[in-house]
Parts: sequence; structure tokens; C-alpha cells
Amino acid sequence: MSEQSLKNISLWITRPHRQADQLSNMLRKKGAKVLHLPMIQIEKIAVSKKARASIKKLKNYDLVFFISTNAANLGMELLEVEFSKLPDKPAYFAPGPTTARVLESYGLKVFYPDKVMSTEALLILPEIRRILENKEKKKQALIFRGQGGRELLANTLRAKGVEVEYIELYKRVLPSLSEAYLKEISTAKKPDGIIFSSAEAIQNFIVLFEKVYPDYKKIPAFLSSERLMGIARDAGFANTILLKAANDQSVVDGVEKAHG
Repeated sequence: MSEQSLKNISLWITRPHRQADQLSNMLRKKGAKVLHLPMIQIEKIAVSKKARASIKKLKNYDLVFFISTNAANLGMELLEVEFSKLPDKPAYFAPGPTTARVLESYGLKVFYPDKVMSTEALLILPEIRRILENKEKKKQALIFRGQGGRELLANTLRAKGVEVEYIELYKRVLPSLSEAYLKEISTAKKPDGIIFSSAEAIQNFIVLFEKVYPDYKKIPAFLSSERLMGIARDAGFANTILLKAANDQSVVDGVEKAHG
């Protein structure tokens, strides 16, 4: 597509703070007018004594998962305090390349799905299968995540006989945005498309905009998975568009295709 294929197209990105810079730049290079409107606010939480004890025995785990970039950033802060050199023994996993890059910057070898970024894709990685096929001892997994995350990863591992523990590092809260601001952007920066990457972002968007901008349901919603498509449709979005994946290039390609 042309360099200005999205000229004057207004797009809202709902990713959390500091997670949309590259995507915003890519879309702006295509001529789009981009508003980064985080629909999830991340708040760091105190780490429990039990979680700190789990971190101390990191080398005893077979699989260690960092479920998001926030989990990777906050988790590595904790691990750096505890270890002068991280143990090689656990296999480290991430749901996609963005989270993996955070871990790789600390010198870790990380396994992740490179085409479809999701828990479902993570679970079918051959590296996980090889570890679980070794029946010499009961396997243990540690998951770094936020409070109240999806249980699919843990439940699937437990069904395969793996002992699973969590390290919860942050909580997601509704962003603090005034009605006056929401009304202003709904008029002055009315979007031609809204990019969602999580169910919580969709739900928070509805909570914030239901009263001030009820026409939001007519705006095309770009979703990175079939699961999110279903949630958006159930929420009343009339025009839902499925992206090939959640990575930045797939988002840009999907928006370009829709506005081609």
C-alpha cells in the first residue's frame, strides 16, 4: 500500500501506557491521525512473602512464564535484586515477541509464538511439549502476571500434571478520565476505528463512553482474536474486524486493508 494509505484516518489505540509507541508511529507514517487512549491503567502491587519465596527457588522450576510486558518489566526488577546471574535451568516463555524482547534484554533465552500472540499459541509451543514429555519427575511452573488474569494457561498446565504457582505483580484499574475530556475527544477526534487488544480494554471503554458517546458502537473495532471479536459483538459493536495477529505490523496491515 502507499506511504499515505491512511491519510486523515482517525484511529484510537487502547493499549496501556508505553505499549503503543511503535504502533502509533507506524500508523502516523501511513498518514493516520492517532490518539493513544489507554483503557487499562497499570498499578504496581506489593509482592507477597510467598511470592518472594517462590522467586528464591527459581532454579527449581521447569517452566517460567511472563504473561505480558508489564509482567516482564516488573518481574525482572524483582529477579535482578535476587540474582546476580539468572539460572539457566528453567525454560523461559513469553506470549509474543514484544514481551520476549524485554526478557532477552536481560540475556535470557526466551521461547514464544512468533505468528499468533496468545495464550493458546503459547501452549502449543514444541519446547513446552518436550519438557512435559519428560516424565522423570513432576513438573513445576511459575507464572508472572497481573491480578485476575486468564486461567487458561494455568488450568491447561495443571491438567497435564504440572504444579503451577503465580507471582502477581500489578493490578489493572479503570483509567481516571473526566467526562469533559471524553466528550471533547469524541467530538474533536472522532475515530474512524478503535484498536482493542484485550477484553478489559473493551469493557473499560464501554464504562467510560456509554453515557458521553453512545454512538461508539457504530465505530469499526479492530480485534486481535476471535475471542475478542465475540466480546466486542456481545458488547454491541456493529462493525468488528479481525486482525491476523496482535503484533504491530498485523494491526497496520489490517487497518490498511479495511480502509483500502
